Amino acid sequence: MDCEIVILAENIDVCRYFYRETLGLGEPVQDSAFQVIFPLNAHTRLVLEKCPLAYMEHASSACRFTLVADDLEKFVSRLETEGVVLSDGFDRSGRKILCAVDPEGNVFQITGKC
Repeated sequence: MDCEIVILAENIDVCRYFYRETLGLGEPVQDSAFQVIFPLNAHTRLVLEKCPLAYMEHASSACRFTLVADDLEKFVSRLETEGVVLSDGFDRSGRKILCAVDPEGNVFQITGKC
């Protein structure tokens, strides 16, 4: 089964840079003024879709996604260098989960490999 994580973005240019450079997702496979698609693995894509609707409330969204870093300490260090503020974290099934927000307030989580 394939999976797409779709994030609505008011300023797609700022979000494109954040996900490509700050989070290190690399070059998107599709890149336009309305949609940017990053492959996460063979079956999962992260999609940024332009949506300028004024009623979007990012921080209170009921949905979160979790990125699994190969080297959590190195990834966290890089994010902190870029000015990304991370939560103190919590434990989920024996894994430390850290939370952060993208430039538009969309919450995402980070953990390390088991």
